[in-house]
Amino acid sequence: MPKITRPKTRLKPFFWNKLTGPVTSSTIWNEISPDFSPDLSDLESTFSIDDATSKSSQLSVSSPKKQAVTTLLDITRANNVDIRRAILELDDNLLSVDDLKAIGKQLPTSEEITRIKDFEDIGKLAKADQYFSEIMVIPRLSHRLECMLFRRKLELEIEEIRPELDITRNASRELRSSTRFNRVLQTILAVGNALNGSSFRGNARGFQLDALAKLKETKTAKGGSTCPTLMHYIAKVLLKNNADLINFIEEMPHLEAAARVSVQTVTASIQSFVVGMDQVKEEIKQTQTSKSRWSNDRFVAVMQPFAIQMSTNVDAMKKMSTSLETELRSLFVYFGEPPDPPEAPKPEDFFGMVLLFSSSLQKAALEVHDAEAKLIPTTPKVVVEETPDAESSGSTLKATSDSLGQKHTLKPPPDSQGRAGGRTLGRGGFDEAIRSMRDGKRRARPGRPLSKIFVDGARDSRLYDRE
Repeated sequence: MPKITRPKTRLKPFFWNKLTGPVTSSTIWNEISPDFSPDLSDLESTFSIDDATSKSSQLSVSSPKKQAVTTLLDITRANNVDIRRAILELDDNLLSVDDLKAIGKQLPTSEEITRIKDFEDIGKLAKADQYFSEIMVIPRLSHRLECMLFRRKLELEIEEIRPELDITRNASRELRSSTRFNRVLQTILAVGNALNGSSFRGNARGFQLDALAKLKETKTAKGGSTCPTLMHYIAKVLLKNNADLINFIEEMPHLEAAARVSVQTVTASIQSFVVGMDQVKEEIKQTQTSKSRWSNDRFVAVMQPFAIQMSTNVDAMKKMSTSLETELRSLFVYFGEPPDPPEAPKPEDFFGMVLLFSSSLQKAALEVHDAEAKLIPTTPKVVVEETPDAESSGSTLKATSDSLGQKHTLKPPPDSQGRAGGRTLGRGGFDEAIRSMRDGKRRARPGRPLSKIFVDGARDSRLYDRE
């Protein structure tokens, strides 16, 4: 655990869900170096409060529930007798996926079948009734339609789901192995323990990551406009110690895409593939042994090669899904989250939480950097030039004021550790980190998914940018 110096005054607390000893034995918090101790020299001046005016700084934030969407589909019963031929021959050109769904919902009921069979002159029936009379003679019609629909859906979806499994697995591994994110969490743990002091919230061995969203909701006591929230203070500490840590998202190129993947939906789809393939195999078997087969019935001819080819792919995806579930459970345990449903977070929500924290941290870092730059007075630096003089062999100093329009240069603002001018050790990394945040770009990485998320407020061309 980071070494904490107890504050002399009362500080605003940070309301987190802390983790204690036994919970952290196999988590990231067990890897924290005991020697890690960031510079928190201005903590008390930023967060000290008076007992009489102390108020909770934590706002209760609840995630808006997704609104359930209900789709009502009203389809008129079809009356084209050619549908019977298309079903028998598995004609994909005539029957789309939507057509198959519609037909499956509009099959004749057992009562309707009985009425039609008992009617003597089919030609006198309405078109819809005649349609029923044409298709209801197809053996095991509802099962056949389900298999046909499954074939079309599987061919469309299987190539979409495999990349989503890979993206989620890669994001899980990147998040777990990120050394920069590890150091950011160490910094937050140190600051949180310092704020919470000897209270029951203090002396934490770790914390649940939902606290990341609370950082920007926790106000400082005396940070002013340059450091209004705990998120800004964390950014300030990181800028002072290692600005590159703020861009920890660079170590997670798949995280953004993984936040858009619903693992629950993918898992359910794969399970439906397994069930559907079993149904196809059973229907092939039933059709082969049926005594009432039509001469143009191509069900077995089409579905049997499909079942042989796709069974291998479905089995492989089932193994990938099982392996991913195990890996995600291990990821949650590693970060101290409940690993089992229903308490376990959804993977996409977990990835999205880290992604949102990254964006908020970068935005806060830019605001802190620019606010501090405005407080630093800039003075012209005199330029010394040697000029030839026909009447003198010496040098002439050009040192005139700005009002006379003479050439001068400005000293760059001091860096986060108070060093002014020039590039000192580590200065290039600091400048590059700031430019990366300001431009909303990350350093080039081969094979990285295209990003759609940029740091808010980082594209103002008027912002001061040092080259």
